[in-house]
Formats: sequence, C-alpha cells, structure tokens
Amino acid sequence: MKRIITLIAAAVLMTIATNSFAQMSVGAGYLHAGDQITLKGMDPIETGMNGAYAGFSYNLPISGLIGITPGLYYSLLFSNDSALEGLLNAKVREHFVNVPVYLNLGFNLGENSRLFLFAGPTVQLGLISTIEASAGSISSGKVDRYKDSDYSRTNVLVGGGLGLNLGSIQLTAGYDQGLFNLDTSNDGTKRIKRYAKAGIAFLF
Repeated sequence: MKRIITLIAAAVLMTIATNSFAQMSVGAGYLHAGDQITLKGMDPIETGMNGAYAGFSYNLPISGLIGITPGLYYSLLFSNDSALEGLLNAKVREHFVNVPVYLNLGFNLGENSRLFLFAGPTVQLGLISTIEASAGSISSGKVDRYKDSDYSRTNVLVGGGLGLNLGSIQLTAGYDQGLFNLDTSNDGTKRIKRYAKAGIAFLF
C-alpha cells in the first residue's frame, strides 16, 4: 500500500512539475478512410468513406524539442453508394473512438510559432457500424455489421504527420495505417483500413 501511495504521489508531483509546460488542444477536422478488401485468390477491392473527427489531446514535453501527446477523438464516417442508375443503393455509417499516443519533435520558427512532426500508435474501438441496402423502394433495414457480419470493431493504427502551431491555433495533417485484419471470417479474406486526416485545433 505504501508503494502504491508513493507512486501516486510521484505521478501527481510530475504532473504539477510539467503542467506549466504542458498544452491542451481541442479541435476537429476532415477524415478519409480507405478500405482494401482482398478475397482469397482475387485482386484487392478498394473502397472509401469520408467523414469528420473531433476531440482533444494533451502535449507533455519530455525535453526542449521532444514531447509525448496522448489524445481521445470521436470519428464519424459515411458513404452513399448506388448502382444501376440509382436502383441499388447502400448507406454505410461508422462511429468509433481513437486513442493516439504520439511522440512529437518540434522546431521553433519564431515567437509563438512551432513546426512539429508526430508519429506513434493509435488504439481504435468501433462503436456503431451499420449498412442499409435498398432496391428501388424496398429497403433491407439497417444491419449491425459488428453483430451480423464478420467485421471486427478493434484495431491498432500506426502513423504520423506534420503540424504547425501559430499562436493559439494548431494545424495538422496525418496518415494512419491499420495493422489488424478486420475480417474475422477465417476464410482467407483480408480487410485493411488506412486513414488520411487534416484538421484545426485551439491551444490552451
């Protein structure tokens, strides 16, 4: 018990010590997801979805140039696909949360401006994923892809990007590559996700 109390106290003291240098950012941005599906013995099929993300991160400096930035972000992706001149339609919606832990390397460009590179892993947890198909006026209703198909809700991403702080404004652009096969059918199908993003945040 004494050891646990000591560790908690040390963590609190470290947080207080770094708090004057730590910086929170709250922002949102554009998100594009590429979905590569490879069926056994066939060429990959590429699909895409667009959407947005919003959340916050907290940068904790390790040294003058290097910092670590954990965060929490909610994302929404959607697509509306049609075929045969609109007779066949499919609406897909995905909601998930991302928990990135980035290492960043910054360079001061002048007063209140900083250019930085960031890279690291992100843990992803799917919340809702639905697909609704229709043929003319006949709808199949919404199908929960996590419950009713071989589609995993968990993933780990690795990626990075570039950012720029200008006063209290932060601009970022980045890319993340999914590491896990999201198809759980065990029939040789591979489903890999990748994401491109660009956003703006306010620094506090």
